[in-house]
Amino acid sequence: MVAWWVVGAWILDVARAFCPPGCSCNDTAPSARCVGGGINVIPILFNPGLRRLNLAHNAIKSLDQTLVFLDKLEELDLSHNLLTSIDTGNFEEQSRLRELSLANNNFTALSPGAFSGLAALSVLDLSHNSLSELPVRVLDDLPHLTVLNLGHNRLHMLSRRTFRGPHSLLVLDLCDNYFRDVPTEALEDLLTLQKLHLCRNRLTRLEADSFPTDTLVELSLETNSIDAIEDAAFARLRHLRTLDLACNLLADVPTDALASLLALEALYLSRNKLRAIQADAFRGLGRLRTLDVSRNPQLSSIHGDALRECASLQSLTISNSPGLRRLPEGFLSSLVALHNLDLRANGLEGLPETDFDWGSLKTLDLRDNPLVCNCSLQWLAYAVSATNSSLAAPDLQCANPEKLRGLYLSRLVPTEQLWGERAGCGRHLGCERGGCAGGHDGASPVQVLAASEATEAEHGLASRRPGAPLVPPGPPVTPRHVMTDDYTYQAPSLVAKVPVTKV
Repeated sequence: MVAWWVVGAWILDVARAFCPPGCSCNDTAPSARCVGGGINVIPILFNPGLRRLNLAHNAIKSLDQTLVFLDKLEELDLSHNLLTSIDTGNFEEQSRLRELSLANNNFTALSPGAFSGLAALSVLDLSHNSLSELPVRVLDDLPHLTVLNLGHNRLHMLSRRTFRGPHSLLVLDLCDNYFRDVPTEALEDLLTLQKLHLCRNRLTRLEADSFPTDTLVELSLETNSIDAIEDAAFARLRHLRTLDLACNLLADVPTDALASLLALEALYLSRNKLRAIQADAFRGLGRLRTLDVSRNPQLSSIHGDALRECASLQSLTISNSPGLRRLPEGFLSSLVALHNLDLRANGLEGLPETDFDWGSLKTLDLRDNPLVCNCSLQWLAYAVSATNSSLAAPDLQCANPEKLRGLYLSRLVPTEQLWGERAGCGRHLGCERGGCAGGHDGASPVQVLAASEATEAEHGLASRRPGAPLVPPGPPVTPRHVMTDDYTYQAPSLVAKVPVTKV
């Protein structure tokens, strides 16, 4: 009896010390990593106390009788191998296993009982295989599953009772499959689901009550061919916070469908076919914080009241829509919480100063717009060049007039001589509302300068944001950035010095 005990202890010591060639083992953790070692059969002399085993990127074809001694495993990675099937009982001893990756193998089908024994499994990755169906009872042995990745397979439908077993599922990834319709019936059993990913499928429309799980907080539908959404498609998603509809074929904002998403905080509508954004297009989205409608090449019109009910909006992206030539008056006036504004690569020729408290922004991107550099953009020149402002705004290049084309807005520094050549700018493009410095056509350079400084103080340019004025307070100073159609850029060394009487 003593002899058998000695032999058993010796075998256990040998097993603990054994580490196959090409593997790195840690008996303290204990864990083993055998990645890309050319292994075609799982070694049976691993430390039987292993908790983590990584066998990814090998040539393993079968699991038969190879895991029976590893009953303490908690994490097992078998991704990037040559597995084609899982037989009943292959994981019978892995009652403690919590994470299992079978991604990037050659599975075409799974049989009921394939996961028997995995009562504690919480994460299962079956992505990047060739599964065309998922049998009704194949997941019944996974009552504690919380994350299931079925992306990059060939699934086109799921039956009603597919998810009857994993009733605690929180995350379901069905991206990159062949679904033409939302598998609504299969989703009915997922009473705790929080994140659903159906990106890069073949969906064309969303029917009423397509999503029966009212616990969803994140829904990803990007890169499909959705061109129609029924008004009640999201009716049950009262807790949804993130909705991604990017890269679809929507011609209009689905206002009525979105109106039921009272908890929505982030909405992505980029890369669609939007032509116009109508009044109250985002009706009822009072909690919306992030909105992206970029890369809609046909977008040419936005109503001034489109964002009227989005008072909580903090980040707005309307970029890469060259047909959008102007922002309407009042479009941004209700966005009191806005911090980040991306208007890059549109067709904007200017931006109204009085429409919004621009000093409250943290970032502003207006690059790659055909800006007309005239007196109406004087405020913007201060904003992009002010050293005492917290606004992060990349410098901008003028597109027009021709003599200023290509010059950076912050480098257009006026001089007294230039002011003397054309004192007023009220009749120039962009100054229809009374001129760039209060409409003092014909006034002397000194009078215009004084009037412009008084106008800046009156409109709060020196105190837009506590602690970060766009123009330093103190005695009047000559404005640094003023543009008119007749101004030309000159190097400082070439500008004649003209005495100016102080007032």
